[in-house]
Amino acid sequence: MDNCKPKRPPRPPPKLRTKTGCHKCRERRKKCDEKKPKCGACTKLQLHCSYRESAWLPGPPSNHSRSSATTPDPEDQVVDLILPSPQSSTLSFNPSVLMTKRDWMVFQYASTRFIQLLTTPDARDEFRDVSFVFAMGFYKPWVMHAILAPAALHASCAALMPQEDAMVYTESALRGLRKAIEQSELTADKGETFLAASLFLGVFEDFYSDPASHCLTHYKAVARVLEEETVKTCRLDLDRLSAFRRTLLDSVLYHFATRLILEEDVDAICESFPSQTIAMYIDALENMAQQGHETSSVLPVLGRCKPSLFLLIYQITWLSRQVPLDLHSSNHTLALQCLEELDKLFYSHPLLQLDDLHSFGDDAPRTLTNTDIAAKLYFLATKMFLLKVLSPDQVRTTSSQVSAMLQQAFELLKCYDGAADCAQFICWAVLVLGCAACPTTHFETGASLPIDIGAEVRRKMRNLIQRKLLQIWETSYSGYVKRTADALGKIWSLPSLLVRDASSFSSETEAEYDGMNALIYGGGLGQALLFFA
Repeated sequence: MDNCKPKRPPRPPPKLRTKTGCHKCRERRKKCDEKKPKCGACTKLQLHCSYRESAWLPGPPSNHSRSSATTPDPEDQVVDLILPSPQSSTLSFNPSVLMTKRDWMVFQYASTRFIQLLTTPDARDEFRDVSFVFAMGFYKPWVMHAILAPAALHASCAALMPQEDAMVYTESALRGLRKAIEQSELTADKGETFLAASLFLGVFEDFYSDPASHCLTHYKAVARVLEEETVKTCRLDLDRLSAFRRTLLDSVLYHFATRLILEEDVDAICESFPSQTIAMYIDALENMAQQGHETSSVLPVLGRCKPSLFLLIYQITWLSRQVPLDLHSSNHTLALQCLEELDKLFYSHPLLQLDDLHSFGDDAPRTLTNTDIAAKLYFLATKMFLLKVLSPDQVRTTSSQVSAMLQQAFELLKCYDGAADCAQFICWAVLVLGCAACPTTHFETGASLPIDIGAEVRRKMRNLIQRKLLQIWETSYSGYVKRTADALGKIWSLPSLLVRDASSFSSETEAEYDGMNALIYGGGLGQALLFFA
């Protein structure tokens, strides 16, 4: 009977295993064919497939560090992301663009944290949905690297990764951008990738550029493309423009208007300003507002601030380099027109009005959002700036009108949340207000007790600006915040550097400094020098 038992089939020879296979195959002690991005076994069994990569930790991204670093289980840190498209359908993408675990980690940081800093929190969801831009990056690695570059730089400021990684992404994006431009003319599809990459490289430039050089290189490139497209049409139909295009327009207007104040050579920047495109954009928004469209109420970058206000800021900044204005010149006429337009904005938009400031206070309930407060701060700062341009000798730090507006701005700024996303948006207004809050004498710089009401308001505003800038920096790590602090540090320290000839002045006489003179300095606010009354 035993002879009738079926024989057990012989055991197959042991399969060879590799130490370089994917984590799932090594865990199952199976041979891995090591196909990427997903091996054959994981594809067949529908398992998550990942390979050994270095941990996402600070440190130089050298070959040695990548080979010797200990690697946590990637299943705890890497997940598949499925992003909704603007049409609310699932977005498929090529994950091979994100080749390493570091790429995945930076991508997750960019999509879940960094991107929230670039658009106002009050904007509609369509403006905060960046899946369209990421979709381009999944098929164009250099576009993805342009997106990852500023996110990696932000993460490096938070001590999450080395800054060198951000530079690697930037170099890759620049190489791809140059190659794409050299290969052929920009078609509609290629134009979108060009604009997306240039926009994020502009963000990187804004975060990283040295305080002495703010050339707006990539924003000028975006502006050139937009202007070339605009000449082919007589008007902009915002209903047919994608959220990405509208964000582009908003971003270009914001950066040209607010960064010009720090530039040394404004003429070179102004030559690149897309004036025709911006004029059409503002007209289209105003037409939508008149028709009652809600889509024009909160913009992706400018929030509740009116785009026409930023066009005024741009024009006033250029005029500030032409001071003093001849009373019979076209520049003086333009400045008066700016004042008229500013007053019209104030009376036609209740958000800019300041009647409710009496209810502000340390214990008052927060009724205004950051975008509401920013709109009012921008109006006050613009009004101060323009009055200084029109009357540089009469409008000074100590002027009663300036002191009154500074007090209003102080009450507003107290309620501004510097830890919120996109809080760096108010840097331009803070620059102007900081000039108006500058000490007027060396004694005022070091005085611990108030000299007079005006000096007390200036002292309180300086202290508040310092606290807010630090708070904003710890969230945004924006280079604009640092440049703002550096410029104001120079201006506020100037009174202590004033030197008077003891043989010409008594010891009781002290030079008076007007901090608002920095606003009309020909070399730019960031390069302000000493001015004497």
